[in-house]
Amino acid sequence: MRRLFRLSAVLLVFFVAMGMGSLCSAEEPAPEKAPPRVIPEDLTADLNTTFYSKYIWRGLELSKDSLVIFPSLTIGYKGFAFNIWTDMDTRYGNPPPDQDKKDFKLWETDLTLSYSNKIKPLKLDYTVGWIYYHTDGFFGDTSAQNQELFVTLAYDWPLLKPTLSVYQEIETGQAWYASLALSHSFAVYKDWSLDVGGLVSYQSNHSTDNISAFHDGNIWASLTIPLSKFWSITPKAQYSFPLSSDANDQIKASSFNGRDSKWVYGGIIFDLKF
Repeated sequence: MRRLFRLSAVLLVFFVAMGMGSLCSAEEPAPEKAPPRVIPEDLTADLNTTFYSKYIWRGLELSKDSLVIFPSLTIGYKGFAFNIWTDMDTRYGNPPPDQDKKDFKLWETDLTLSYSNKIKPLKLDYTVGWIYYHTDGFFGDTSAQNQELFVTLAYDWPLLKPTLSVYQEIETGQAWYASLALSHSFAVYKDWSLDVGGLVSYQSNHSTDNISAFHDGNIWASLTIPLSKFWSITPKAQYSFPLSSDANDQIKASSFNGRDSKWVYGGIIFDLKF
């Protein structure tokens, strides 16, 4: 009888303890679920807008005394990417024949398809792709279009990141352009980074200018300031200059006043990544 009483007491304590444990567990808040991704896991999106004092492309002056705006959207999936980039000039006037016309204009639209990957044993990143340029704002005038194929190789070196890019013209004639860039990023404050770099280029063009020579150089510095997990702003300054007498003559001839070949310019980039 005494043994039965002890057994009953043990069972009672056991069940009370179980009940109290269940009650405590029920009162604890359930762990918060991670917020669902806005887009699928392997899909990326990058939307940025650049506000710049001048539009310089491969050393050539393509805007004058105006604010230029470059909206850009990139969609990526497992190494493949599609980018649409536009140039909006707030005071457009490109000689000839529009040197006296100063209007807001969507002047250029570029489409880029690319694939990127890396060769891990060599620490080498590579990108291959195709670019479609259209410099009439919309896609109606076929005389204002151009196409290139390109390949970019970047070596992942801790100090500098050498990057070689080669572009081959495939529509308007025999022309190619190659650049070699070096860049480095410094941590300056919390998660802010200072990025500096420069490039030299070589151009061979036998379709319009009949020139083969070192072309333009460019040096730059930018400060990336993250505002949140997705947003960042980047002030940036650049200096462009010719690398040869042939390039100097070509860049001067295409400038707005026919005399300048060196440019100091810059602005700010607003970037949104998902």
